[in-house]
Amino acid sequence: MEQSLIFNYLKRTRILEAPKKTLSTFGATHIEYHLISPIDDLKDKTRLRQGEVISHKPQIITAQGLAERFQGFGSEADEFANWLKSSYGEFLRALEYQFQNKDFSVQVISESPKEVASRIQADIKSRELSNQAVISCPDAAWSLALMKFTLDESARSFPIHLRDMERRGMFNPEKNQEDRRRGEIESLFEKAVSGDKDILPVIGKKLKDYGLFPEYEDRYLSFF
Repeated sequence: MEQSLIFNYLKRTRILEAPKKTLSTFGATHIEYHLISPIDDLKDKTRLRQGEVISHKPQIITAQGLAERFQGFGSEADEFANWLKSSYGEFLRALEYQFQNKDFSVQVISESPKEVASRIQADIKSRELSNQAVISCPDAAWSLALMKFTLDESARSFPIHLRDMERRGMFNPEKNQEDRRRGEIESLFEKAVSGDKDILPVIGKKLKDYGLFPEYEDRYLSFF
């Protein structure tokens, strides 16, 4: 299919009803869709395609992981991969989205597309459904319209996913682990300050195991 035709099809695609919520950050999202298309040369006939799109939990792509995707591209790919890791490292924020289309069905309805859309939207509103999408698109471009919709939902959700994962330290697990270890050490020192001298050997061992002894050495030895 020529790009000009794809552009024309997508230009005639309209999102009449979007899901009320963005895609879930830490789990799968189920979206029921209704694709409404006029049938060429058949007045007041509408093709209705319905189904469910499942957006799986977004996966983090690190600089290392992204670099590993360039296999078999010659020496330039290796150089590019090294540049990618050295330039971005822990600062790269990339997510991978996967979608699955299921329970697909098609029917022809003896109503105009506008009437079908209005009826479906009224039903969604009356039942207060939040996971529904109603899309108007050319009959020959239904798959393009559905794929474009999933990409738009990903783009809409991406900033929220980024924020949620940043808050949990998921883009930098090493730093997150280091913060937890420091928090553990601080908690043990508080017990020592409170008079629990039996905790000192535990602190000493953990400082050595975590590679933090030089940093806390003076503070640790002050108890002796």
